[in-house]
Amino acid sequence: MEGINSELIYLRNWMIICAIVFFVSSLYFLFLQNRLLNQLNTLSRWLFKDRFPPIPLSTEKFWLVLTTSMMVMLVVICIFVAVNPEKYIMMVVIMLFSKFCSSALYLVLFLRDKHFAYLAGTLTDGPIFIITLILWLIAI
Repeated sequence: MEGINSELIYLRNWMIICAIVFFVSSLYFLFLQNRLLNQLNTLSRWLFKDRFPPIPLSTEKFWLVLTTSMMVMLVVICIFVAVNPEKYIMMVVIMLFSKFCSSALYLVLFLRDKHFAYLAGTLTDGPIFIITLILWLIAI
């Protein structure tokens, strides 16, 4: 992009990656929710045997609506920042709060309930938060 500094280009490229990941994830969560939980339970058994109890499969979709809504919101934020990082850079703060909140709550739930799925959530959202924070701080 002409006229944009390299720090904003890194952030822009990261936002493109995040938009794609969040979009694909939102579809996966929406249509394959229990498949994801089954896969996490299988991975937990493979890595840790019976050290962590399996997370129960979902029997309702009430919270899935909010999950999908949040993921779509993150996709839109990432697209805005990717299209014009100079203008929309402060929208990254919303993503940072979202990823910090999910990382911290997954960690709390893991420490309380010991389900590997919660640890996987922390190990997924935590690095997204850290990478985004670093790139945002460098770019502002």
